[in-house]
Amino acid sequence: MSAVENPAWVADSPAGPLEVTINLAKPEKDPRTIARAAEAPADGAAPEGSHGCGGAGGAMGAVDGCVLCWQRAADGSLACTGAGDGDVRSVELAGEEWAWWFSPYGYFPEHLIVSAPVHRPMAITHATIDRLLAFADAYPQWFIGSNADLPIVGGSLLAHDHLQGGGHRFPLMKAPLTRSFALPGLADVRAGIVDWPASVVRLRSARRAALREGACRVLDAWRTFSFESCGIRAFSPSGISGGSPGKVPDRTGQRPAAPAAAVVPHNTLNPILWREGDDYVMDLVLRNNRTTPERPCGLFHVPEHLFRIKKENIGLIEIMGRAILPGRLAADLPEVRPVCGAAYYEILQATGVFKDDECGHAGWNAFIAAL
Repeated sequence: MSAVENPAWVADSPAGPLEVTINLAKPEKDPRTIARAAEAPADGAAPEGSHGCGGAGGAMGAVDGCVLCWQRAADGSLACTGAGDGDVRSVELAGEEWAWWFSPYGYFPEHLIVSAPVHRPMAITHATIDRLLAFADAYPQWFIGSNADLPIVGGSLLAHDHLQGGGHRFPLMKAPLTRSFALPGLADVRAGIVDWPASVVRLRSARRAALREGACRVLDAWRTFSFESCGIRAFSPSGISGGSPGKVPDRTGQRPAAPAAAVVPHNTLNPILWREGDDYVMDLVLRNNRTTPERPCGLFHVPEHLFRIKKENIGLIEIMGRAILPGRLAADLPEVRPVCGAAYYEILQATGVFKDDECGHAGWNAFIAAL
């Protein structure tokens, strides 16, 4: 646990109780700094499937200063600077040896970090879904999830692939469905839209393979989904086949033509998995990192007028209903505390790609039809 006791309280909101904390342990990061760090080349970084920082001595793939790179000592024990004095344990996830430890910052009960064996960027893929399922099988008492893999909507550390989990039950996990729908060919999977300010698909099934197929289907569909009326573009306009800057050829929500190799993707998601009895339950939070001249920091990012409260990326923990606000607010806590809950709810609403209005409902309909 962190030696610093962060102020924390519960705030009422239209989405139900939200958890608000002031982070005294770590400085606030600018989203542009996070993006630059993710783009910086890492000497010795290894591709997925190779074995780098997890090897003896951490020779290949380990990066100086990375708090998620871990090493195996000659006696077989594991160590990572990011774990502080805590134990580092091994877990096999989908054929790879990963390491996990309890976070020294302890943003919530039993907050744990699960780190890839090599220093490689965050990536949300089918393999991510496999790893989440493997972790849930190994540790069914904990939830497990991932930050998104793109700047603006990703977490504060994009350069090293990792997961986060723990023993906390977040407000998102308690939220009910506002609508159910079927996934064709997957009768064993119950699907629905979560009643939450962000845009969330929830899947539930006692059949592991069926849930995996459903989650991969949602991921694949979302990666290429565009719906102009909601401001959603899957790729930079110049890279969409048949498109031109400022114009997206597909306004119906159908999957666009395959983009050119050099385009910039904008759609990603936060996958979150936990067990309830025999069921696997997975929330898939749809994210988009587009910017516009009017919203240069992100169309679905914190609104600029709320930067006084929060300007850093909205990552996994916060999208689930636990705000991690900057320590600079602590000095004026009596004044800012009454407004933090409302501001946080507005921030969560801003992250939603499908707003709770006619346009957003049409967007949901188009996306569900694409599944």
